[in-house]
Amino acid sequence: LCATLYKLGYSAGIIAINDSSIAKPEAVTQKEDDINVEVYRLPSTLARKERYKLAQEWIEEKNPKWLSLQFVPYSFSEKGIPFSLASELKGLGKGRNWHIMFHELWIGMDDSSSIKEKIIGLLQRLIIKSMVFQLKPITIHTQTHIYKHHLKDLGYQSSLLPLFSNIPVYKEHKNSEKDDITFVIFGGIHANAPIKKFIKEASEYFSKIGKTISLITIGRNGKELDNWIHIWNSSGLSTKQMGEQSKEVISTTLSNADYGICTTPLVLSEKSGSVAAMHLHNLPVICVARNWNTGVQISKKEISVMNYQEGNFHNMIVNANTIHKVDNSANKIAKLLLDSLKINIDG
Repeated sequence: LCATLYKLGYSAGIIAINDSSIAKPEAVTQKEDDINVEVYRLPSTLARKERYKLAQEWIEEKNPKWLSLQFVPYSFSEKGIPFSLASELKGLGKGRNWHIMFHELWIGMDDSSSIKEKIIGLLQRLIIKSMVFQLKPITIHTQTHIYKHHLKDLGYQSSLLPLFSNIPVYKEHKNSEKDDITFVIFGGIHANAPIKKFIKEASEYFSKIGKTISLITIGRNGKELDNWIHIWNSSGLSTKQMGEQSKEVISTTLSNADYGICTTPLVLSEKSGSVAAMHLHNLPVICVARNWNTGVQISKKEISVMNYQEGNFHNMIVNANTIHKVDNSANKIAKLLLDSLKINIDG
């Protein structure tokens, strides 16, 4: 995003204010798309007061007009309860405009959440309210309809800023004449998906038109991968495990597949980087995930992912062309961000 903003004529840098992967402060550049992005990394092991002092000095040196908080509660606190975050950030932003991007809100939304999760979630809601009150952001964004709904319930108006793909398209190619249908999973696999029922329906559907199905997994898939491979192989279907690969190999794999599979619950699929990458590569995406109910009704028409439920595979595939396409390139999202900031500033 910073590199794209630079190409559009704006300077932007990054502060990692609670970096758990370094031992000492580092002022570095990270190259993205031939652009050197300035990044100031402050280790989580450094005393909080010292981290914010160094951050303040860096901000004053760069003198930005806007500060954009990319909010995930567990980024700023190991327990997900960053009580002092609002007051500390307020001190960094004197005389500057604040923007908040809510990547995540709080845990415990799901009806099946534990009491502990619901209590932590309540505390996280209070932290969010304190943060908005103290920072007084001119613009608030989030990337999912469900989070936008919850922010509205808290009394905050937010706009959608879709997640962009971090896998660019290198070369798009699809062979529609092949005899097998390839499903691909990119990234982490969530547990408790109805995978056996999905495989059965998918296999039966495509066998009727003379095609077999296979699965490719790529990226860091996690512990659930073994379970998926076992179930697919036990069904007499072929699989291919590719593991971590370069962006170019991932792009080629996505471009050559027929369908992407998402195991993130439907209403959270908008915050999935894997889904964003599949969209950019024009892959129809099927959500094969556990139920995740919050009591909030979000129109499925607003989410560009097909939702598999037992018995609906045929209708889902037949109506796949009714799912609206998503333009989630970094360039498109950067322009949306800039337009939103200008509108709010001018208005």
